Amino acid sequence: MPTATASRVPKQDRSRAALEKLLSATREILSEGTFEQLTIAGISKRSGVSVGSIYARFQGKDELFLAVMADVFGELETEWAELISSVRSRQLTLDDKVPELIETLAEHLRRHASILKPFMARGSDPRVAAFGKAGHMKTASSFQSLLLESRTEIKHPFPEHAVNACFSIGYAALARFLGLGSAAEAAGEGDWGQLKQDLGSMCVGFLKQTGA
Repeated sequence: MPTATASRVPKQDRSRAALEKLLSATREILSEGTFEQLTIAGISKRSGVSVGSIYARFQGKDELFLAVMADVFGELETEWAELISSVRSRQLTLDDKVPELIETLAEHLRRHASILKPFMARGSDPRVAAFGKAGHMKTASSFQSLLLESRTEIKHPFPEHAVNACFSIGYAALARFLGLGSAAEAAGEGDWGQLKQDLGSMCVGFLKQTGA
């Protein structure tokens, strides 16, 4: 995954602390609203870093937005890898593993929905889209790989297709409920707990179907 901040990490502790304040303030503002509500003046006020100092490090809010996105996606990648490892260590049967994976994905997305929303809303920006696509593909790959470790229990004639469909449909339904992406107006429709349960049951049934 590309990193927007690597070349800008300062050597002096004071400058590093200022950068951390900038990134933290930007992240807080994004979590509370949208990209359009993000301003250099607002970031300066929240972080305590002068406007001049911000422009000395970043060309504008677009570049700062990408820096925060790089940091956030790095954190999400690490957290997701730990969650997958935890589920794997339990050596669950397919009947238990699928609902557990859906639950894990759902709560992972829910915890970070507030910061993911402004990123997904900027998906038309090719730089933002590149970050999002890379992160999504890694999440999908590990989800699918873990299910395929139970290949002997999968009765669907095309296991790879089946686990891919489970992730795609599950992710789309969860993202819609959480208001991520283009369906923000549908956020909160239905019951969160029931949605997770239904997705788990449907995916188990799909993976175990024997017809072509």
